[in-house]
Amino acid sequence: MPLALEFTARGSLPKTSGVFLSFVASTEFIKDGILDLAETENVYASKILFRSLIEHFLRFHYLWFRVLAEKSDAAAEEYLKQGSIKEALQVGRSWKRVAKNLGRDSGVTLHDALRDVLKEEIAGLSNKEIDQQASQFEYARMIEYIFEKVKWSNDEDIPFVLKFIPNYSDLSCFVHGAPGAMSIMRNLEGQGQLTTDLINMAELAFDMAGTVKMFSLLTFCQYDKQFSSPYLKISKLLRPEANNPSAKTP
Repeated sequence: MPLALEFTARGSLPKTSGVFLSFVASTEFIKDGILDLAETENVYASKILFRSLIEHFLRFHYLWFRVLAEKSDAAAEEYLKQGSIKEALQVGRSWKRVAKNLGRDSGVTLHDALRDVLKEEIAGLSNKEIDQQASQFEYARMIEYIFEKVKWSNDEDIPFVLKFIPNYSDLSCFVHGAPGAMSIMRNLEGQGQLTTDLINMAELAFDMAGTVKMFSLLTFCQYDKQFSSPYLKISKLLRPEANNPSAKTP
């Protein structure tokens, strides 16, 4: 997407466009992986990738709704900064746990170690402030925000973006090797639904990756009408329910 790369370098929302393009690429990679696994009828691995796709999909929508409301790079800047802080904390906790088990814990606190690594990002922040920034992009907080932004009444079909929230929890057992995963597999096999389930995942993966691309282009269209043509091409490929985020527009 040469036009999108140019927009990233010179457009009105350089950080946002860069982050959105990274989600376009990553969701496309995951979608392709699911389609490849569907060809070999690998249901178990497909579900692991599908759960990852759901998280990418919902994380993108959290950012998209914020950009829609704020019309600035603020959400992308926070995502890049605070996401790095959260990742560093998670990695640091893992290494400290290993070091402690091996009897090699240096005694340096996690937050002090983090200050040596992320000097500029967390300069002047207290331990509490570091933890608060790291929690900004936690799954539960993003879901709460998405629910606030989606308009929907109980007598209507559930909006496309909200349909995957229960699936994210249901598929946790596949990612973490819990016994529920094999129970789901046995049920699908017993009902003769393995192939149907694979086809459904593949179709949803296509729509989800396409939606990320479509809404990214829709955002770019607000600043450069050259993106209108690729936006319309993508929207025609997706099923109608994937075309509408049911957003409360400002």
